[in-house]
Amino acid sequence: MKKTLFNSSYLLLMVLVSLLFTAVSSGCGVVDLPQVPEIPELPDIPGLPQSLDELTEQIPGILDELEIPDLSGIANLPDLSDLPGFTTEPGVISFQGPTEKRINIGETIPGTDIQLTSIDDQGANFQIAGYNSRRATGDSLDFDGGWSGLDGITYTVRLRIYRIGSESVRAAGVHQMVIQNIQPVAGPVPQHDQYLRVPFSIAANSGENLKGLTIGYVGSADRGGELSGLSGDEYPFRKIGDSISWEGTVRNDIPVRYSLRVLYYGANSIRVGGTVAVYLPGL
Repeated sequence: MKKTLFNSSYLLLMVLVSLLFTAVSSGCGVVDLPQVPEIPELPDIPGLPQSLDELTEQIPGILDELEIPDLSGIANLPDLSDLPGFTTEPGVISFQGPTEKRINIGETIPGTDIQLTSIDDQGANFQIAGYNSRRATGDSLDFDGGWSGLDGITYTVRLRIYRIGSESVRAAGVHQMVIQNIQPVAGPVPQHDQYLRVPFSIAANSGENLKGLTIGYVGSADRGGELSGLSGDEYPFRKIGDSISWEGTVRNDIPVRYSLRVLYYGANSIRVGGTVAVYLPGL
């Protein structure tokens, strides 16, 4: 019985194969298979810069805006990749970028516990975390901790000394500030002589606000990318390279000013980049 079923199944299979072959040969009764759709070429959407070279390429002239001298001839300077990672959860924002410091005798690097106490023939003498430390050209000045006078902020500094003068030390590298519990509110910001100015790049999808601002993205239109959250009579459309300005508080105790330009916009997302000036106690 099993053998008879096996033979019947085999014959049925052969008949089906034969019919399929005949249909293909005659071109009758065969449905054309659908073509695989071509994948559209995606635009070159700039992401977050991962190095100082990427930063200067993505935002030309950024070092001039940050008032940082040309440091390209200095070896072993810390890069953005030397900064610690952080979580991009809601309510948290990070400002990071290159920095250059002139530290006079008796001064402390703002936001840190690194103080220059004296300079002699042997080098620069610092007090770091309460300890005496002699530093030479090429040595590091690093800090990880909170910003004095403000809660919910983690400040990181990675510097290298590149010049020791008779009354001051010059150091350069990168720094990062991670701010918790942000609640941006637009409004006028008092003028300050001292502030931290850092590069800033952020993206938003349609229907979302740019993190750290009250400006949102609506989508692409004939006149450009459409923004929301502007004042009632402000033109809402921007194209690539157009400027976006915003000032207010990123948190009720941290005033900021953004000076940004559109790096990319499309139907579903926008990316902007430029600088942000952050006003903090102790600067």
